[in-house]
Amino acid sequence: MNTATPIIIVGMHRSGTSMLAELLHESGLFLGWKTQPDHREAYFFQKLNDWVLREASATWDRPDGIDSLLADQKASDYVADYLQHTVRSPRTIEFLGPKKYASYRSLTRATEPWGWKDPRTTLTFPLWHRAFPNGKVLHVTRHGVDVARSLQVRYDKELTAYIARYRKRRLLYNVIDRRTNLNTSIRVADIANGIELWDTYVTKARAIVDSFPGETLEFRYEDLLADPDPIMERLLAFCGLPASTTWADRVDVNRAFAFRKDDDLVAVAKRHADTLAKHGYEV
Repeated sequence: MNTATPIIIVGMHRSGTSMLAELLHESGLFLGWKTQPDHREAYFFQKLNDWVLREASATWDRPDGIDSLLADQKASDYVADYLQHTVRSPRTIEFLGPKKYASYRSLTRATEPWGWKDPRTTLTFPLWHRAFPNGKVLHVTRHGVDVARSLQVRYDKELTAYIARYRKRRLLYNVIDRRTNLNTSIRVADIANGIELWDTYVTKARAIVDSFPGETLEFRYEDLLADPDPIMERLLAFCGLPASTTWADRVDVNRAFAFRKDDDLVAVAKRHADTLAKHGYEV
């Protein structure tokens, strides 16, 4: 019985990983029995990455603790062992679902094309590599200013909704403590911080692509939007999926380099031209 090699999707948040995951899912890549709506992120892998970040005293937007964890051999061995154990345990029913679990009993025995998408795997990949040494890595990049602006817009939207909920319940806090916390990143409210975070993620993802001994494939979000068919053909072949029909009607070309329609964002790009150029992007 030939087991399938997992497809591990990495890349910065807001870089097109969700669109990529959706396209691959529709083409037959199994991404989990239960996934987060709109993002195709399996709760199983989300929870495990949550745990790894907590062990490192890190978060997706303040990831420095991960480097400290990876540098500590005893700590990283322990975390990697837990991941290796979990993906072979009965808990994989959370990812596979009852029917597939009855057939495979472990992720390492799956025979159909499968994988997962969680941008934070960009940070935790060295640990996952020990669980799946033969995995295949897909990395998608997007212009840093578009990423940072998208993070900024999402933050403002979530903050506005959070404050609205607070005001609606404000009288309750005369008698009880407020226990909820803002579940978003205040760091990315400043677009410069968003670009800095983008730089961190792309640098780490490129290090994976450059050093990983297994198969890797990297492409630009903007190239996929401009001419989707040849890139999707490569992606499907890479994932072991059958060729499909035209993809032009599935993508929105207007999302590529959206910052160029805003003079203020163009000015931001000029201020960060060196960082952008490091990853192959122009103003």
